[in-house]
Amino acid sequence: MNKVAGVLLLLLWSPLPAAPGSWQSPLAELRLAVAGRFYHSEPATPPPMAAGDAIVRVGWRYRLPAGRRVQAWLCQGEQCVPLGSARRGHFLAPPAWRVERPLRLRFRLPAGERRAVTVGTPRLTVEYR
Repeated sequence: MNKVAGVLLLLLWSPLPAAPGSWQSPLAELRLAVAGRFYHSEPATPPPMAAGDAIVRVGWRYRLPAGRRVQAWLCQGEQCVPLGSARRGHFLAPPAWRVERPLRLRFRLPAGERRAVTVGTPRLTVEYR
């Protein structure tokens, strides 16, 4: 019985690694009307329980009408990661990104585009530790 009690005490007093968490943020649609101009989404903010933790991985998704394309970035403050023209994907976050700072999607119509386009149902998924 002493061995069992010792193991239980060891488990109770041992530091546990931080459990990872995640949150999702659906964002409002954006209408891009002028080629070359930057358009920013509303800020994606974390739930209060996630504050102070580092962002590990970020996923994104948005929709465009068939045959349309935009240039996209994911930004925290002035630091932006280019998403190219991919409408969905994920990447490892830069080490300086923190959960308590909002994220924004940034879009631009490529040069030469003359028709406005709506970026539909943008969504971010943020994994943190």
